[in-house]
Amino acid sequence: MTPKPTLWQKLFPLLLREAIAILQGISELLSKATEQLKGVATQRAIAPEQLNPERSWVSRGAALWWQGMGWVQQRLPNHLQERYNRATLTAIAITLLLILLWLNPLTWFQSPPQPTVKATQRPQPSVLVQPRPAPTPIPQPTPTPPPSPGAIAPSTFVSDSLTVRQQLLALCDRYSNALDPTLTLTPSEQRLELMLADSWYDLSPTTQDQLAQNLWQTAHDLGYQTIMVVDTEGRLLVRDPVVGDNAIVVRRKLI
Repeated sequence: MTPKPTLWQKLFPLLLREAIAILQGISELLSKATEQLKGVATQRAIAPEQLNPERSWVSRGAALWWQGMGWVQQRLPNHLQERYNRATLTAIAITLLLILLWLNPLTWFQSPPQPTVKATQRPQPSVLVQPRPAPTPIPQPTPTPPPSPGAIAPSTFVSDSLTVRQQLLALCDRYSNALDPTLTLTPSEQRLELMLADSWYDLSPTTQDQLAQNLWQTAHDLGYQTIMVVDTEGRLLVRDPVVGDNAIVVRRKLI
């Protein structure tokens, strides 16, 4: 009774046929490409010794591959060494490589998709001055008489919100109409928060320093001791100085 052929015995002739067909096709393509490259070398008068294939890295690699296949053949059992010679082992290796490429293993190394982060809405401030109307003339502050001898001068003076708004909006307009500032005032705590549009990041560092100092000095003169300048995402742009009288720019670029 004839034994039933195994799966490998059925697949091996098919794999060998496909490997032979692929190698023949590659050989024909390489032969045509070789003739064309030789024609280019002739046109450009390149010396033949410079085109010696034995000096090529590809030839050296092929020689190493052939030696490696011989090493693999010697490690096979004696009854398989004659059947699986170097050429057969090369054909099997190429076939396995084609199967792996067909299965597209490159997707194994792709990074997983990053989870999308939803933008969180910044809570609206409790005391918010609405966007400005048409520019209005800036009123000049009324000079106050000096305190009489023996009287105690107040330590701070907080201006009304309309005066603060008009002066700071006009100051921003000198640098860029696209800043679109929004004010949050807390007179009881002498705190002022100014939110600027992303046009802040388009200003030069020198202009940013000048605008930050003018905003801080003006707000400080109007009676606010804590001045914060933020962008539309709530990220701090300008803060009070720890030492000295110069505002500190802490963020200049969007990224």
